[in-house]
Amino acid sequence: MIINIILFLIFLSPSIGQILPTVPRNVFRFTIEDYSADSDWNLDDQDFNLRDIGLAYFDHMTKNDSGYFSASHDLYHMGDQFIDSVHTVQSYLSSFNGLYGTNLPVFGGTGYGDFDTTKQILVSGKFSESRERKESGRRYRIDYGMSDKITLTVMVPIVNSLKEIFVIDPSYGPIAGINDLITYHETSKAYIDSFFQTSTYANLPIGQRDTLELIHDDFYTAGGDHSVLWAIYSQDDPLTNGFIDPRFFPEEIFKDTVNLSDLKDYYYPVEKKGTGVNDITFGINMLLKGSPAWSQTSKGALYGKLSVSIPFGYTIQSFSDIGSKQFKQLNIGAGVTRLTMGLFGGYSQNKKMRLRLYGALDLSISTSELLNTPVSIFSGIHTNPDSIVNAVGNTYKFKEGKWIKSLAGFEIQPISGRILLRVESHNISKDQDSYDSNDDEWDSWMNSHKGYDSAWSRWDIRTEIWLLNSNSIRRVGPFSFDVVLGAQFTINAKYTYDGYQVFAGLTTYLQGW
Repeated sequence: MIINIILFLIFLSPSIGQILPTVPRNVFRFTIEDYSADSDWNLDDQDFNLRDIGLAYFDHMTKNDSGYFSASHDLYHMGDQFIDSVHTVQSYLSSFNGLYGTNLPVFGGTGYGDFDTTKQILVSGKFSESRERKESGRRYRIDYGMSDKITLTVMVPIVNSLKEIFVIDPSYGPIAGINDLITYHETSKAYIDSFFQTSTYANLPIGQRDTLELIHDDFYTAGGDHSVLWAIYSQDDPLTNGFIDPRFFPEEIFKDTVNLSDLKDYYYPVEKKGTGVNDITFGINMLLKGSPAWSQTSKGALYGKLSVSIPFGYTIQSFSDIGSKQFKQLNIGAGVTRLTMGLFGGYSQNKKMRLRLYGALDLSISTSELLNTPVSIFSGIHTNPDSIVNAVGNTYKFKEGKWIKSLAGFEIQPISGRILLRVESHNISKDQDSYDSNDDEWDSWMNSHKGYDSAWSRWDIRTEIWLLNSNSIRRVGPFSFDVVLGAQFTINAKYTYDGYQVFAGLTTYLQGW
C-alpha cells in the first residue's frame, strides 16, 4: 500500500502527547525540543607524573638482554655512547686517563656518588581541575506506528552551542634523588673546561684533542645531541626553573625558557567550543503485554526497547593535522556506536486526575572505535606534544564502558485533557572506559587515576508541565498539538558534570494511509 502523508487533525486520546513508547498504527508523531543546560565539574587532587621527563634524568626501564640498564638518552648512561666502532665514551676516557695520568670524568662506574638506580625518577605533582559547561541546542524526534504495538523512532540532536571554560591549578615540588647526578655533571663540565686550558691538553695530538672536544660538545653545548645543559639549568625543579632545551617544549610558545605555567596555558586554553549534529539514534519500541498507554482502556503495559546510536557527532581532529588547534576543540558525539536494550512499564488509573506510574531500565553497550588522541600535558607523558604523540600514537582504540539507566516517574492531569504534570527520577551508572594505545601507562591513566575515574554516576530529577491540545473533544482551534515546559536538576554526581537543564518542546501529529 502506498502511504501518502498529509497533515490531518486526527482524533487522539488525551494521553497521546506524553511521548509515550508507542503511537497508533500509521500515525507519525513529530517532536521538537529546544534546551539550554549549564553544569560544572570540579576534580581536586588529581595526580600526574611526567614520566618521560623522569626518564630523561634516568631511564629505569630500558635494559639489555643481560639485565643491565642500557638507555642511550639520559644523564646516567652517557658513558655508554659510542664515539667510534670500538670505543665508548667511558672506555675512551678511562684509557686516556691511564695513558696521561689525568683524572677526567668517565661518565660511568662509581662516579655518580650515591645515586640510587633502583628507583624511578618522578617528575610528579597534583592538579585541580574546574570545568564550567554551557550548552544549547534542539532535539528532533520522529515516531511512526508500524502497528498499534510497534513504533519506530528516529532522534536527531543538534548542538547549537557548546562551550567549556577550564581552570587548571597544579602543585608540585622538587624531584627527589637526582642532586648527586646533576652535581656530577656540573663538576664534570667545569673539570673538562678547565682541562682544555692546560698545557697537557695543548700538547695532545690533534686527533685526541678533536675526540675530547667532540665529547665535550656533545654533552655540554646547546647543540649537542646528548646535551645536559637543560638539567644543569633546571636542576631538580624543572617545572619551576623551566626548560631551555627545545625538545622539552613546543616551538609555538616562542620563549627560550618554558616552565609549567607556560605549558599549562598552552595545553589548556581558557575556553573550548563545539557545535554541530550529535549522534543519531534509531530505535524500535514494542508492546509486550497489556494495552497501549494511549488507549482509553489501558491500565497497564510493558514495552521492550531496542535502539542503536550512530556516531555521527563531531570528535576532535588529529593533532598531527591541526596542531594546537585541537586543544580548543570539544567532542560533540561519543565517537562510538551504542546499542541499547531496555524495558518500560507503566500503570494508569483512569479516574479524574488520570494518575499514571511508570518506570524503565536500559542497558547500553558500545563498539570499539579508533579515535584521535587528545594531547594533554597531565596525561603523564611529556611536556612536548610531539613527544606525547610519538609515545601514545596519533590515534587510540576506545571502547566506552556499559551504561545502566533507570527511570521512575509519575504523572497526573489536574485538569483532565488540558494540563499534565510529570516528575521523574533518572539514575545513570557507567562503567570504566577502555583505552588501547601504544602506551600502556597512558591507557591506565586515562582509564582512572587518583582523583579521577572514567566510571561515573549521576542522579537527576526531571519535572515537566504539559499543555495538552491533542484531545479532539477539548481541543482549542483546528490544530492538534501538545506543548511541554520542563527542567532537570542534578541531585548527586560522581566524576561527571553537575548542573541543570531547562527545555521547551512542541509535539504534533500526521497520519499516513
